[in-house]
Amino acid sequence: MVSQLPSYVDTDFDDDELMSTALALVSGDLGPALRLVAATRDQPHRRELVLDVLGGAGNVVLPQLLDLQEERPDDLELLLLLGSAQSVAGWQSRGAAGADQTAEEQWDGLRKFSHRAHETLHRAAALDPDDVAPWALMMSMAVALPTHRREAAEVYEEVVKRVPDLVNASFRRLHAACKKWYGSHEEMLGFARGTAGGAPDGHPLLALIPAAHIEMHVYLTWKTSFLVRMWQTIARSYLKKQRAEVDAASDRLLAGTDDHPRSLWAHQIFANYYFELFVTDRLALHLARGGERASRWPWGYSGDADAQFARAHSYVARFHRQDG
Repeated sequence: MVSQLPSYVDTDFDDDELMSTALALVSGDLGPALRLVAATRDQPHRRELVLDVLGGAGNVVLPQLLDLQEERPDDLELLLLLGSAQSVAGWQSRGAAGADQTAEEQWDGLRKFSHRAHETLHRAAALDPDDVAPWALMMSMAVALPTHRREAAEVYEEVVKRVPDLVNASFRRLHAACKKWYGSHEEMLGFARGTAGGAPDGHPLLALIPAAHIEMHVYLTWKTSFLVRMWQTIARSYLKKQRAEVDAASDRLLAGTDDHPRSLWAHQIFANYYFELFVTDRLALHLARGGERASRWPWGYSGDADAQFARAHSYVARFHRQDG
């Protein structure tokens, strides 16, 4: 059934209702999606996950969402679902290549859909000023195409005012702080350490630590040079130097109970870090608690996310056979 969803929809969650709702949405049934968004009003962490997943599924039926919005302009749940879908449409228009490899037509698509998503989500925020969801969704555009230099920081401040430990909003803030976007290595690492340091044991925000180092690894790997293998060696050497910090965060995540909607994703981020270094014991621990379906990020950095996730599992299985 998962294959019925677009490949860019993240399915690394353990929520049967959300899965069935996403499948209904791509088939054109909007009702379950709107009801689920409404039902999570007082569950901000699940609500964030629901809107991220349903935004991807909703991109498939974007014309239907727009038609319904014409009839119901003040429907909060519809505005949130539409805004999330428009944001996803912008990212899909742009593509995943670097800025220098992105065509003007792709930038036009990003600008068009991001502008519409801004309008939609600001309308939702005006209808319910206490709801964190519109601001969390705006973080996506603040990374993709900010209207001004400090937009990501300002939108994130609005998120934190309402819910201080929202996971994907925090990861988007981390990405905005990357050197390859609008910040610096120092800003990114400072944000990761400050935010993860204040999180309790078991919280998915602890994965900001390996996430920041993965971003550094990717930055080093993607440096343009004819000495590609040398840069790859440098990048992996960088990851090795971060082991003590990542191991400490890993211990704290593993001490938790995995009852957060984003727990599976957090374990997969750690697994990706340890797979890069072939650290079998910790890789096995995090894969065992990371669910059965690959997250698009960060596995997709190395090519096909599902294939890379499968390779990590195969590596652990081979190690256990040899060890046994």
